Amino acid sequence: THSFARVVRASSKGSRALFADMGFLHESEPLSWDQALDSLRLVREHGIEQFLAVFHRCQHIEGDSFKWGDEVEHGIFSLVGGADDVYRSVRVALRSPEVLAELRAVEGRVEELAKASHAERSGFTCTPCTWMPEYGRWMLESTPGHPFEGVEGTAQLEANMKLRRARLAAALQPGEIAPTVTSMPLFGVQGFCEPHQEPNGPVAESLFVPDEVIFPHPRFPTLTKNIRLRRGSRVEIRRPRFEATKALSKLGKEDPIPTSQAEADALDHVYADAMAFGMGNCCLQVTMQASSLSESRYLYDQLAPLTSIMLALTAATPFMRGWICDDDTRWGQLAQSVDDRTPFERSGAPSDVTVDGDERLAGRGVQPLPKSRYDSIDCYIGEGPEVAENNDLPLVLDERHVARLIEGGVDEALARHIAHLFARDPLVLFGDRLHLDDEHDIDHWENLQSTNWQTLRWKPPPPHKGALSSSDEGHIGWRVEFRSMEVQITDFENAAFSSFIVLLSRTILESKLNLYIPMSKVERNMKVAQGREACTSERFWFRTNISAGEGAEAEQIATSDMEPVALMTVSEILMGKGPFPGLIPLCHRHLEAADYEPATRKLLREYLAFIARRAEGKVLTAATWMRSFVLNHEAYQQDGRVPPAAAHDLMIAAAEIGEGQRPCPELVGDVVRLLPCEFPTPTETEVAAQGAAVAQPWLLRPRAGTFPCCSQAAGVNKTEAPSSAQMMMIA
Repeated sequence: THSFARVVRASSKGSRALFADMGFLHESEPLSWDQALDSLRLVREHGIEQFLAVFHRCQHIEGDSFKWGDEVEHGIFSLVGGADDVYRSVRVALRSPEVLAELRAVEGRVEELAKASHAERSGFTCTPCTWMPEYGRWMLESTPGHPFEGVEGTAQLEANMKLRRARLAAALQPGEIAPTVTSMPLFGVQGFCEPHQEPNGPVAESLFVPDEVIFPHPRFPTLTKNIRLRRGSRVEIRRPRFEATKALSKLGKEDPIPTSQAEADALDHVYADAMAFGMGNCCLQVTMQASSLSESRYLYDQLAPLTSIMLALTAATPFMRGWICDDDTRWGQLAQSVDDRTPFERSGAPSDVTVDGDERLAGRGVQPLPKSRYDSIDCYIGEGPEVAENNDLPLVLDERHVARLIEGGVDEALARHIAHLFARDPLVLFGDRLHLDDEHDIDHWENLQSTNWQTLRWKPPPPHKGALSSSDEGHIGWRVEFRSMEVQITDFENAAFSSFIVLLSRTILESKLNLYIPMSKVERNMKVAQGREACTSERFWFRTNISAGEGAEAEQIATSDMEPVALMTVSEILMGKGPFPGLIPLCHRHLEAADYEPATRKLLREYLAFIARRAEGKVLTAATWMRSFVLNHEAYQQDGRVPPAAAHDLMIAAAEIGEGQRPCPELVGDVVRLLPCEFPTPTETEVAAQGAAVAQPWLLRPRAGTFPCCSQAAGVNKTEAPSSAQMMMIA
C-alpha cells in the first residue's frame, strides 16, 4: 500500500481527468463500516452541496472543443505448462502493482524526452500513455496520455492502443501474457492465482476467491468488505449454465446459498460470491467532452438507447468460475457483484411487518431499490419535452435532496437524476476527509457519483479545471462516459467500437437526432442484450422517427409511416429497415458532408463495415467465438466446464490474435493488424548505456516496424536486441 501511494500521486499529472474518476484513491486509511455509519448522512448532504458549487461555477461553459479518450482494462495471466503438457493451465498473475510501477517509469522517461531537445531525443517518438490501477491485483487500465481532438483523432486511436499493448507486453515476465479479454475463464477455480492464496479471507469471506487478489490500495478491500457488511451477507452472483444438449436454470429469488464449493457446483446454474467476479472483468469505455452543459445532457440522453446495442455487439464474457454460461456478457454478473442492498431494499418488507430500519442509512435501509448500484441508467437528464414524456420509470430518491437542488438553481430533470444517485450510501470514507470546504472540495460528490456504476456517466468538470478558460490546456468541461462495452480481443475491434461511438456522437450532435424511447424500454433492452448471441438473435426497441431537425435533411430521416418506436434487430438499427435509414448510413452521410482527411474517412468506413458485419453475424462476437473454442477443444468433457488445457490454449490464442501473430477471420474477417515491434535502435541502445532510467528505452517509440504473421517472429526475444538476421526477417 505504501509503495503504491507514489503511483497514485503521480497519476494526477496530465489530462487523464478527462477520462475517468480514479482520483479518489486517497492515501490514508479508510474508516471501518461501523465507524463510517455515523457519517453517511453527512457525506450525502454535503455531496449535494459540492455538486451545486460545481454547477454554479461551471454552468456557463460554452464552446469547448470535442475531445475524447478511451479506457482499456487489461489482465495479466501466468501460463502453466507447455503446449504439449496435458496438465497445462493458466492463472491470474498478482503482479499489477509491480507492472504498474515499471510502466510508470517508462512514462516518466517519455515525459523527460518530450521536454528534451530534438537532438537529445535521438529518434524517439515520445507518445505518452497513462496507466492506472484497477480492482484486481492482476489488472490495470490504460488510456492515451492526452485526449484526442475531434473525429480526426480516430486516425490515431488504433496505433495508440497497439502502443499500450506493446508496452504492457514488454513489462511482463517470461510465461506471462496479457490478452485483452474480459476475464480469465478459470477465475475462482481452485489454484487460479499466482502466487497461490487460499479463499475465505476476512474481507470478501468468499468460498472461491482469496482477499489477496484485490489491489492493495485500501479503497478496494474496504469497498469489498463494506458492500458485504451493508448488505448483511456475501454477494450472490448467478448466471445460467450452458450444456451442449440444453440450457439450464430459470433463476429464482429463493435459490439456495451454497456453503461449500461442492454445493455450488451441484447447482443447476453458475454461482459466485465475491466482488472480484464482477469488478475483475475488463471493459472498454469512451469519455467525450461536450461543448456545454446543455450539450452534455443532450448527448447523454441520445446515447442511452445505444448502450444495450453496443453491449450486444461487444459481448465477450461466456464463462464464470470455470463454467460455460448460457449468456454472453459481464453485465448481470457485475451488477450482482456490488449489490449492497439490504434484504428489505432487495425484496421489500412483509406487508404485515413494520420495520423502522437504521436512520443512518439512505432510506433507513428499508426503502425498496429495484436494482443494484451497478446497472443501466434510470432516467434521462435533458432539457426538452421528450424527457418527461419518456422518463416512465419510478425513481427512488429523497425529496429533500430534490428540493435543495431546485432551490440551488438546478432544473427538476437534472435534480431528480442527482438525487437518485444519492439514494445510495457512500461505501468508503476517510476520517481525515470528512469535514471539507464544499465550495472547493468534491470528495463527497465523487464518493456517490463514482460508485453509481451505470451504462452512462454524466461527468461535471473538476471545479479547478472547469474554471479555467476553454483555451487553457488544463481545462476540462462537461463530459459523458459511455460504459457498457466489453473489451475486445484485438486493437482493431476496440478502436472500431470506440471510433463508432465518437463518430455517432458527432452525427447525433450535427444532425440533431432524436433517439428518445421510453426508459422502460431502455431497461428491457439491457436485459435482452445479455442473452446468448443477442447481437443476431434478439430484437431491441428503437425509435424510428429520429429527426429533430428541419428542412430537407429532416425529411430524409423522418419515418412517419412507421411506429415511432419499434422492435428491430441490431442489424436493422444499424443498417436501416424500410424508411428507417439506420445509424451507419447516417454516419456515412456525416462523413461525406464533413471536411475530414481522406485517410480518416477511409479508416472509419472500414470500421463501420466491420461493425455491420458483426451485426449481421458474418463475424462472431468474442463470446460466441470463445465458447465455440472451448466446446470444440479436445480436452472438453461435454460437462459444461472449461478444461484447464482449453483455458490455457484460449488465452494464448487471444494473446496471439491481439498481437497480430495469429489470423482470426471468424472475429474480424480479413482484417490484418500487427503489433508494433519494440526493438531498440543502435542509438537507443547507446542512450540506455549512458544511464537511462528505463531498462528498455525502446518502449518509448510507438512504431518501429511490425511483426509478420509467422512463427519465426514469435521466437524473437523482446528483451534483447535482435540479430541482423532477425532484423532482416522483420523488415
